[in-house]
Amino acid sequence: MQWFLGLNEGCPASRQYAEMAKVAIHTAQKHTSLEPHCLYDGGENDFTQWLKSRGVKIIRWRTFLDDDLAQLGERRGNPDLLRATRGVFLRVELPALQARFGLNNRVLYTDCDVIFRAEVVDTLVPMRPRYFGVAVESDVARPEDVNTGVMWMHLPEMLRRDQAFRGYLRAEIDSLPMMSWDQGAYRNFYRSAEGAPEWDLLPPELNWKPYWDDYAPAKIIHFHGPKPFQRPNIDSHYSELKFLTGGRYDEICDIWEEL
Repeated sequence: MQWFLGLNEGCPASRQYAEMAKVAIHTAQKHTSLEPHCLYDGGENDFTQWLKSRGVKIIRWRTFLDDDLAQLGERRGNPDLLRATRGVFLRVELPALQARFGLNNRVLYTDCDVIFRAEVVDTLVPMRPRYFGVAVESDVARPEDVNTGVMWMHLPEMLRRDQAFRGYLRAEIDSLPMMSWDQGAYRNFYRSAEGAPEWDLLPPELNWKPYWDDYAPAKIIHFHGPKPFQRPNIDSHYSELKFLTGGRYDEICDIWEEL
C-alpha cells in the first residue's frame, strides 16, 4: 500500500518537521508494510539524502496555490505565510498526480507528525470509501468534526471533482486560515446537496490523539495540537494549545524523543 506525507523546504521549524517525518517513516517501516512516498517541495539536502537512504520515493512538486498563497500573505501583511503553508496543500495534488506517477487507486496520506505502532493495511483494505475516509478530530461524540491528518483516499473519484475543489480553494483562499486551511475545505466541499458529509469514518485507532487516555488501541498516533518539540515552551509560547496536553501527551512525547 502506498503511503504519502508532504513537506516543503524552508517552512518554519523545518528541521523539527523533518525530524517528525523521520520518526513517521522509521515507525512505518518497522511496524507496517506501507510503501513510503514523500511529496517534497524543495531541493537536495540532508533530509532528501536520508529519505533516499531509507528507500523513500520522493515526488518533487509544488502546490497549485503557490501564487494565491503569496498574494494572501501580502494582503495579510505576512511575508512568511507562503513558506509556512506551501507544504500544507501538497495532499490536494495526489488525485491529479495518479496517472503521471502510476499511483494506486487507493492511497494513504498522513501528516508528518505521526507515530505508527502497528500494521494498518489490514484495517484499511476492507474499507472502500467513495472519496476518502477520515477519523474524528478530538471528540468521538462529534463525528462530523473530522481530522484530515490521516486520509484513506480514493484517487479516481476525487479526481472527478478535482477541478471543482481547486476552484473552491481559490475562491475561499481568504477564509482558509480560519478553517484550518485545507482541512476545513475538505469538510465544507465534500457534502451532498442536502449538506450531508460525503466522507467515510475511519476508526479512532488510525488517528489517535496523545491527549486522549490509554493509547493501547492506537495504530497511528497523531500529534494533533502541540507537537513534541513544542512541549518545553507550551506555557510561554503556545498557551492556547495547553488544553491539548492532557491524557498521555507527556508520555507519548517521551516515546517520540526516544525514537
